Amino acid sequence: MAWEITPQGYLKTTARITKGTVLQYYGHEIGLTDSRANRLVDVNRTIDELSKPDTLKSIDGMPITITHPDKKSVDATDWKNKTVGHVQNPRAEGNYIVCDAYIQDASAIELLKNKDIRELSVGYEPADIQEVSGKFYHKNIKINHVAIVAEGRAGSDCRLNDSKPKIGANLMPKKNKLLALIDSFRKRLNDAEGELSKEEINKMIDELTKQLEEVQGKEDEESKAKADELQKQIDELKAKLEALNDEEPTAGEDDKNARIAALTAELEQVKKERDEQKARVEELEAEKDKASVMNDAKARFPKVKLDDAKSGRDVRVGVLVDHGIYTKEQAAKLTDTEIRAAYAGLAATSAKKNKVVSSLLNDSKEAPAKSASKRLGGK
Repeated sequence: MAWEITPQGYLKTTARITKGTVLQYYGHEIGLTDSRANRLVDVNRTIDELSKPDTLKSIDGMPITITHPDKKSVDATDWKNKTVGHVQNPRAEGNYIVCDAYIQDASAIELLKNKDIRELSVGYEPADIQEVSGKFYHKNIKINHVAIVAEGRAGSDCRLNDSKPKIGANLMPKKNKLLALIDSFRKRLNDAEGELSKEEINKMIDELTKQLEEVQGKEDEESKAKADELQKQIDELKAKLEALNDEEPTAGEDDKNARIAALTAELEQVKKERDEQKARVEELEAEKDKASVMNDAKARFPKVKLDDAKSGRDVRVGVLVDHGIYTKEQAAKLTDTEIRAAYAGLAATSAKKNKVVSSLLNDSKEAPAKSASKRLGGK
């Protein structure tokens, strides 16, 4: 598939991410602790293992990174800072595992467009390395991510497909790819004029550190030159990062103070609105209470003058004072609850008296007049 730029500006192509082959690892990389720990050993990774359904399933949707992350894996806690794209639709084609590759990060797309950096290296979940008759085999393979690197361990044929390869583009010596990668990072750093984020700089440092680890300890002049150049660029990036860290506290403090001030103002506004609503509710309840108790008092105690009452409490106090339950001074010292209770007691007593009076009136109803014969005892 030729490179395709989607309407969103993403780069879409196909990629051979890995293949069945024999790869060399240092013994300690596969968990050896004996005399082979610091020696190169062969590890067989077969296309049969790579094309198993569970392995292909583990590839689908996995992230693409620029070089391998420092901790060798990607998860939800750092995906945002490390991922530049993803792979999907994995399938076996001959001796290769091929995927559709999507690059969504603008900086990564520019890097791929401008530099001949295409090779891929798969990052695996903790490997199941089994030793059979003195040979090592990678079994039950699960994928964590796919890294774009200057030189992949599986070979230059495990790579992103090119868009329109230039004559001789694929013939660039591998040693120049690393320098191209370094130049790209340096250009990004210089062109950004201080606008690169800490996350971007850390990603660049991770990339270069990975490359430095691969050439450290080698005695040939080319490797030493690479190591010196890598270390120089890493030092430049770390200096830039330190400068950002020195600048950040003030900016961060200002930002924090601004956010605290904004939240404080918002909180005060909420409290004000809440208090206003509470006051309005209390006002409405007071009006409702006054109307209710006024109607009750007029019905029960019609002789009490309550024209000056401004609240339900005033109505109740007026009735209690009129009936000699309290003086105004005594009532002023009582709580609303106590006044309500006293009024309720008086109202209950008043209701009982009314029933007694009514009963007496009924008993005193004039009896029908007796006939003359009944008065005289006759029929």
